[in-house]
Formats: sequence, C-alpha cells, structure tokens
Amino acid sequence: MLFLDLKESLSKETSKLRGQVGLYVKFLNSEQEYKHNENDQFWAASTIKVPIALAFLAFTKNNELKLTDRISIEESNYVKGSGILKLIDNGALLTYKDLLTLMLIVSDNTATNQILDIVDPENVEEFIKNVGLKNTTVRHKMMIKAGKGPNLTTPNDMGILLEKMYKNELFGSEQILKIMQEQLDRTRIPLYLPNNIDISYKNGSLEQAVHEIGLIRSKNPFIFCFYSDDQNDKRATSEVLSRCAKLCFDYSQEC
Repeated sequence: MLFLDLKESLSKETSKLRGQVGLYVKFLNSEQEYKHNENDQFWAASTIKVPIALAFLAFTKNNELKLTDRISIEESNYVKGSGILKLIDNGALLTYKDLLTLMLIVSDNTATNQILDIVDPENVEEFIKNVGLKNTTVRHKMMIKAGKGPNLTTPNDMGILLEKMYKNELFGSEQILKIMQEQLDRTRIPLYLPNNIDISYKNGSLEQAVHEIGLIRSKNPFIFCFYSDDQNDKRATSEVLSRCAKLCFDYSQEC
C-alpha cells in the first residue's frame, strides 16, 4: 500500500461520519503524517487524563513524593461516571500508583479528581504549556464543572504529547505508557489489531463523542489520535475509529 492510498482510505472512512471528526496519525520511523482537522478543538473527555498523569509525576519528583505513599480519597472527589472507586467504601488507603493505574486503565474519575487535588489544574496547565500543547486546557475535575471553562484538546496536541512520550522526553513517560498498555477497554484501536502488538492507549467518551489516542508499536510505530463530536451513532463512530486504526496498522507493517 502506498501512503497516498492510505490517506485516501482514511478520508473515505472519516467521510462516513456526520458531525465533527479530527484525526492525526504519525508514523515514527518514516515521519509520514496524516492530518484531518488536526487543530480543531474537542472536549477532551478522559483523554485529558494522560497529560494529568504526566503532570502529576513531574509534581511528585519536584515535591519528593513517593508513588508508594498512601492516601485516602476525599469524600468530595467521589463522582459518577467511569471507574470503580465509586463502588468502594470510603476510607480505603490507596497508593499514588494505584490512583494513576485506575485513572488510566479503567478511566476512574474519582482517582483522577484525587490526583487533581494534589497537583492542581493550574499546575497541570502550566505543565501542558511547557510541553508545547498550545490548544489544550484543564479547567475542571471529572464530572465537576466549576465555571472556568471546558477541558479541551486537539488531535495534534495529543500527537505531540505521545511523540514526546515515545522519545522519553518527559519524566515518567515509560511508566505511563506501560500502564496504558493495560487499558481494559479494547473495543476501539485494538479491535482489529493482533493481540501480540503493544498498544499504549487512552479512550474518552461523551454523550455524542468518541475519542481514542494511542501509540502502536508495530514494525513502523505510529501515533493515532481520533476525536469526534456531534455523533448520533457512537457505535458507528467507534467502528470507523477501529477501521482507521487497522488501515494504519496494515500500512505500518509494509512501509
């Protein structure tokens, strides 16, 4: 398959969807890129948990915190939505590593809110800007909107972040990517990919939005960042996402 063929196939897939769609793909060995509305801002949903996790690790380093330290969850941080901590009795002592793991592999909102209590959204935004993400904001906790605006990002910003993580340019990159490999929801990027391929990925969903970002370590490793909004059929959107990921994987094995 030629790269031109891949681009045409990806465009054909994304054109099946109504509403807003953004896709950024980069093959890291050949440095070929596919861009479709890559600078459009989307509500970040749970994909914002990746930069939050990295900002938290930087915070622990600067403040001499250990990931093995244990804390209890503040009652105000228990929220609905994704995750399992909402089902556990109050007062459980968890390590910081436990919280990071839960927020990345089951997208736990309560764990994320506890992490944000420690690192603070303003510090996360400062970290994000220092990394070079120009169109990403962290303004509120999960499921708690404080009137400061939405959490936003772009496919291109998340692509920049994942490439820096791949190159180990950010403190804790390898650790976060390893945790992301244990993600439990395999219904999007991994759906049509072989089980023996290492994939570090994070999903995100809203009422009419289906997102997923990932680093796929194929023969020619690639970054894949898919965002959408105003989608009336989330199942169809997920299918297009999965098919786009498969097209990119097949190309990565040939180029």
